[in-house]
Amino acid sequence: MSERIAVLIDAENTSVQYVDAVFKELNQYGDIAVQRMYGDFSNKGMSEWSKKGLEYAIVPIHQARYTASKNASDIMLVIDAMDFLFQGTADVFCIVTSDSDFTRLASRLREGGKKVVGMGKSNASKTFINACNEYKYLDKISEDEEEEESCSDSAITPLPDIKKALNYMLQQAENSGEMLNMGSAKSRLQREFPDFDERNYGYTLFRMFIEEDTKYIVKIEGSTAYITRKNQDKKINVSNDIETFILECAKNKIELGALGQELLKQFPNFRYKDSGYSKFSKYIQSIKGIETKKTGNKWYVVLSK
Repeated sequence: MSERIAVLIDAENTSVQYVDAVFKELNQYGDIAVQRMYGDFSNKGMSEWSKKGLEYAIVPIHQARYTASKNASDIMLVIDAMDFLFQGTADVFCIVTSDSDFTRLASRLREGGKKVVGMGKSNASKTFINACNEYKYLDKISEDEEEEESCSDSAITPLPDIKKALNYMLQQAENSGEMLNMGSAKSRLQREFPDFDERNYGYTLFRMFIEEDTKYIVKIEGSTAYITRKNQDKKINVSNDIETFILECAKNKIELGALGQELLKQFPNFRYKDSGYSKFSKYIQSIKGIETKKTGNKWYVVLSK
C-alpha cells in the first residue's frame, strides 16, 4: 500500500513560490492524506498564500498573533502533528519550514516510528535538517530558481564531505573484493547527510553527479549500476551540432538567457535536463572551451582562455 503523507506548511516561514516544488517532490513518497498551512492569513502579506491554498486545496489554519514576539501558528502546527501521530493519520510527515524551532517535533515524530521529510531554503537550520530523515532545499529544486544563485550562506553539505564519504564506501567495497552498488551508495549518503540531493550540486541525475563531480565512473552490469574509479576524465556527451552552435555564439559573448532562447529556436527539442543537469549554466560549463562570467547582474557565455 502507498504511504500516507501529512503536509504541514509553516506559511510564515516559507515563500509561496515554492508550493509547486513541494507537491511535485511529494509525488515520490505516496498519497497525501492531510495538507495544511499555518499562519496569520489576515496579514496582507499572506494574500498569495490564500490563493495558492485554494489551487492545491490546502486547508488554512488561521492563527492570529497574540503578541509581536510569539508565533502562535507554530504551536498549532505542532499540536496538529502530534494529533496525527497518535491517531495514525500518516506514515510520512512533510514539514515545510526552515525554522530550527521544529527540531524537537521532527525528532519526536521519528521516535514515533514516522518518516520526516523537511523542506525549506538552503540557509535552513542545520539542527532541524539533521533531525529529519531527509531534507529538500526548495530553492535548489524549484523550477523558478535563479541561475548562479549564491550559496555563501547555505547550509548545504559541502561537496568535499560527500566525496570523502563516497571514497570511504568505495574503499570498503574494494577491500571486500566487491563493487559499490550505486543505489546503495545514494541511500547511505542520504542516511549520513539528510540534505543530500544531487540537485543541490547542479545535477538532475545521480549518475551524472558521480561521473562528473566526483571523478568516478558508473559501470552497468545486467540491470545493476556500480560505482568504480576511472582513470581518465569523462568526455562530455553532447551533440556536435549543438556544441558547435554554442561555441559560435560564445565567440561574440552572449547573455546566458539569450543563448537559451537561441538554442530553442535552432533545436526545438533541446532540453538541457535530459543531459543530467538541473541548471542551464551547469550544462554550458560542461562544454570544453566554454565558461560563464558575470557582468553587472547578468551572466554571459564566453570562450574560455
